[in-house]
Amino acid sequence: MRALEAKIREGLRIAGIDCQSVYQIPNEDAPRVLLAFGSSSKHLTPRRVKKVLDSLGIGQFNVPNEFQRLSAAFLHLEVVMGAKTEQTVVSSAL
Repeated sequence: MRALEAKIREGLRIAGIDCQSVYQIPNEDAPRVLLAFGSSSKHLTPRRVKKVLDSLGIGQFNVPNEFQRLSAAFLHLEVVMGAKTEQTVVSSAL
């Protein structure tokens, strides 16, 4: 899945978002990706990151509302790829 990581990194770079690292977390249910950004990014918001990720054409992403700080130097976002957006279809039995 290096191609996925490279596409995310390149898409963020083109949008002017400096991403320090992209790491795919192994998960069978839904692919998760950990993104690390420099803590000096003043105008960076999770909403802006979500907008860029969704525009890449590789699927919809579920992005948390705030950054996590796992270290002093970086802001982190753990995003879930393939977030379900369809509504549940209910069929009535006749």
